[in-house]
Amino acid sequence: MNYSLRNTRLDELEWLYTLNKESFLDVVVRQFGEWDETFQRQLFFSKWDQPRPAQVIETGTDRVGVVILEQLEDCNWLHELQIWPDYQRLGLGTTLLNNLLADARARGVPLRLQVLHANQDAKRLYERLGFAEIDKLDHHYLMEIV
Repeated sequence: MNYSLRNTRLDELEWLYTLNKESFLDVVVRQFGEWDETFQRQLFFSKWDQPRPAQVIETGTDRVGVVILEQLEDCNWLHELQIWPDYQRLGLGTTLLNNLLADARARGVPLRLQVLHANQDAKRLYERLGFAEIDKLDHHYLMEIV
């Protein structure tokens, strides 16, 4: 699936929160038992107090997701990959992850990410692409691919 990336704009924060909620509501409820709207909004918006390396994913003129990738000295760290549910299971996530992996390999570093324990669909996608679990944290699996 073809896509383009562009930097996020501050006027998109509410849209990004809605995307976050659409992407994680079911997973958060499965893992923690509830979605506390006040807590989730506070957590989400606190992450945007400082500039983030976030890019909106677009197909044509449609905003369909966000990717937040940070290039660290020892790895490329994928903070977020969220795709609007209507655009999931169409190959977009696989294509994007393969491109992120190619960029990490060009730098000679692994691509790392965390995934909530309850987000088994995402974990299976990462495993299918070759990511390995390198640690099990309280709420997340830490995964990487070299």
